Amino acid sequence: MENNDEILSEFILEAREILDLLDADFIRLEQFPGDKKLIGNIFRALHTLKGSSGFFAFKRLEKISHAGESLLGKIRDGQIELDPEKIDRLLDTVDVLRVIIEGIEANQSEPAGEDQLLIEQLQVLAKNLATTPNPEIKIEPVIEVIFEVAPAPSFFDSEVIIDRAATLVADAPVSEKLYDVTAPVKVNLDTLDRLMNLTSEMVLARNRLLPFANDSKDLNFSQIVRSIDLLTLELQERMMKMRMQPISYVWSKFSRLVRDLSHECNKQVHLTQLGSETELDRALLDAIRDPLIHILRNSIDHSIEIPAERKLKGKPEVGNIQLMAFHQNGMVVIEISDDGAGVDYERVRNRAIDRKLLSPQDAESLSKEGLIELIFLPGFSTKEHISSVSGRGVGMDVVKNNITNIGGSIEVDSESNVGTTIRLKIPLTLAIMPALLIGSKDETYAIPQNRILELVRLSYGKNENLLEDFYGTPVYRLRENLVPVLYLNEELKLGKAGMTHEASINMVVVQSSGVQFGLIVDGIFNIQDVVVKPLGPLLNNLPKYAGATILGSGRVSLILDVDGIAAESGLVGRIQAKPIPPPEAPIRIAEEEVSMLLFELPGISRIALLLQDIEHILMLSSTHFQENGNKEVVFYQDQLMHVVRLQEYVSGSDTGRQADGAVSPVLTCNINHKIYALVVKQVHDIIQVPIKMHELSSPQRGIKGCVIYKDEVINVLDLEEVIAMHNAHDSTTIYPRVIDIQGVVE
Repeated sequence: MENNDEILSEFILEAREILDLLDADFIRLEQFPGDKKLIGNIFRALHTLKGSSGFFAFKRLEKISHAGESLLGKIRDGQIELDPEKIDRLLDTVDVLRVIIEGIEANQSEPAGEDQLLIEQLQVLAKNLATTPNPEIKIEPVIEVIFEVAPAPSFFDSEVIIDRAATLVADAPVSEKLYDVTAPVKVNLDTLDRLMNLTSEMVLARNRLLPFANDSKDLNFSQIVRSIDLLTLELQERMMKMRMQPISYVWSKFSRLVRDLSHECNKQVHLTQLGSETELDRALLDAIRDPLIHILRNSIDHSIEIPAERKLKGKPEVGNIQLMAFHQNGMVVIEISDDGAGVDYERVRNRAIDRKLLSPQDAESLSKEGLIELIFLPGFSTKEHISSVSGRGVGMDVVKNNITNIGGSIEVDSESNVGTTIRLKIPLTLAIMPALLIGSKDETYAIPQNRILELVRLSYGKNENLLEDFYGTPVYRLRENLVPVLYLNEELKLGKAGMTHEASINMVVVQSSGVQFGLIVDGIFNIQDVVVKPLGPLLNNLPKYAGATILGSGRVSLILDVDGIAAESGLVGRIQAKPIPPPEAPIRIAEEEVSMLLFELPGISRIALLLQDIEHILMLSSTHFQENGNKEVVFYQDQLMHVVRLQEYVSGSDTGRQADGAVSPVLTCNINHKIYALVVKQVHDIIQVPIKMHELSSPQRGIKGCVIYKDEVINVLDLEEVIAMHNAHDSTTIYPRVIDIQGVVE
C-alpha cells in the first residue's frame, strides 16, 4: 500500500510537470505554428500522460488526453491546420486535466465530472477541418513504440526519456540512445528538508568549535577543527545546490497567464524571459510566485495601453513585458519591465488627497519616490472601476509584505509613456546566510549581510558636530549625502542612547523603502554564516526581528529586521513627508581631488589607497587561506586570489601574523589580469584628498608618498611596489583544492 502511495505521488508530480510544459508549449506553438519539433514534443507529452492514466485506471484523464491527442495527431500529420480556436480548446483541455489532477491529489481518486462537451469539441475540430495530408511532414514513431512496449509507466525516468526523445538523431541506433540516458534520482522533499536541517546544525556546531580552536595551543586540535570547517563549508555548498531550482520552475506558467490576461483586457502583449536558468532556493520560489503574478497582472491592466492608444503614441500595437533574472552581490535580482504608460504620478497624488492619506500641501511636496511608496499602501488603487483583474486596492501591499518577509526588497522606476521597471532583490536562501554580528548593550544581534550598504566609524574627538538636526531627525553627513540616524539601543528599548564622548562610534548604513539610514551600535564584531531559526508563534508579532540564530558560544542571537525597525521608528514616514534635500549643486570631485580608501595596518593607524584600484572589500577568516608553496591563496567567486599581507611589505608596520580563525578586512584588486587579496587590519572611510602627493623625507618601503587630510598626514600605499615584492618571492607550484567562500558587501 505504501509503495502504491509513493507511485501515485510520483505520477501526480510528473503529471503536473507535463501540464506546466504543455501550457508553455501551446503558447509557443501559437506563435510558431509550423514548428514540427514542438508539435511532436507536445504530442509525446500528452501521449505519456494518457499512458500513465491508463495504468491507474483514471478514465477521465485517459479519455480527455486521448481526445486531445487525436486532434494533435491530425495537426502533426498535416491533415488540419492550427488556428486560435484549436489553441483555445487545447488550453481548456490542460485546465480540465489540471483540475482532475488536483482532485486526485486531494482524495487519492479521480473526482467525478462531465467532460463530454469538451471531448466533442475536440473531436469536431479534429474531423470537420480535415485537409489533405502534407507529404513533407515525416513522423518518427520510435518514441511511441518505447512507451507502448513498456509494461508500466516509469515515474522516475519518463521526464528524461521525453527530453532525450526530442534530441534523438535519425542515424543513431535507438538502443545506443536509450542506454545513454541516465535517470535522475528524485528525493522526497521532506527528506531534503531534514538533510538541510542537519547541515544547518553542523554549521552551528562548527561555529561553536572555532573559538576553542583559536584559543587552543594544541596544533593537532586546531588542524582537525580547520578540516571540519572546510568540510562543513563544502557540505553546506552542496546542500544549497540541492535545494536550488531554476526560476523557470515558476516562470513556465507565466506565458499562459499573460496570454489569457491580455485577451481579457483586449490588449496585445508579448512576454520575453531572460535568465530563466537563474537558480533560487526552492522555498523562495514558492514565496515569490504570487508577487510575480500580481506584478504581471498590474503591468497588463494598468501600464500596457490598448493597441489603438499605443498606435496614437507612436508605439507598436503589441506591448512588451520582459522578465529578467540575474545574480548580483549574493542576491537574485528579478526585473519586470514593460513599455507601457508608466505610473501616472498626478493621478496617484490626487487619489491620495481624495482618500485623505495626505493633505494637499504635503501631497504637492511629495517626490516621485514618495508617490510610488503610496502604491504599496493597503487599499490603494488608481483604478476608477473594479474589474475582474484589478481595482480593489488589494495586491501591491501584499506583494511588498511577501517580499520583505523573505528578506528581499522591491524598487520601482517609472517614466510616463516610457514604461515601468519593478526590481525585486531576493536572497539566495533563507536557511543559511552571511550576517554581520553587532553589539547593543550586553546583547549580540545579527544583521543580514544583503541589507548592509557600508560600515562607518565616527571619530568623535576630531569633529564635535558629527550629527546635524533635520526637522527633529538626527542626520549624519556621509560624503555628499545626509543620512538619517537611529540609535539601536533606543529602537530596541534597551536604554536611552545618545552621542557620547568615546573615541569612536560605529554606524551600520542600511536601506529600507528606498531610504538609507544609519544604525548606531555599540560594537561591530564579525561576519559569519548563521543558521536562521524562525521565531515562535508568540513572537511573530515583533516586527523588529526576522528570526534567531545560535552563536558559537551557544547563546541565542536575534536577527534584526531592517524594514521593521525603520517602520516602527516612523523614520521612513518622516523622511517621505519631509524629504532630505539633495545638495544644492551636484557634487563632483574637482580635478585636483581624488577618492581614496582610508584603512589601518598593524602598527600604522592611517594609510590610504586609490579607490579606483580596489574592486571589492570583503571580510575573510584566516581559516579560508591555504598554503601554496611559500604563498597563501583563497578561492572566491570562481577565481583564485593571491593573499598579500600588507604589513609584511610596508615600513613601520607590525609583521606579526593574525591568529587562526581571526577575521580581517580584505581589499581585492586586479593587476595584469591577476586577482590579489590585500589583508588589512581595519577599514575606516572613503576620503577626498588633493591629487597632489607630497614626497617623503626619506624613502620608505611600500609607501609612495603622503597626502594631507583634515590637517593630518596620510601615507599612500605604493601598490605596484608591494605587488612586485610579493611576486619576487613567488614560486611555481600546483594550486591546492580550495573552498569557495562568500565575502561582505562591496
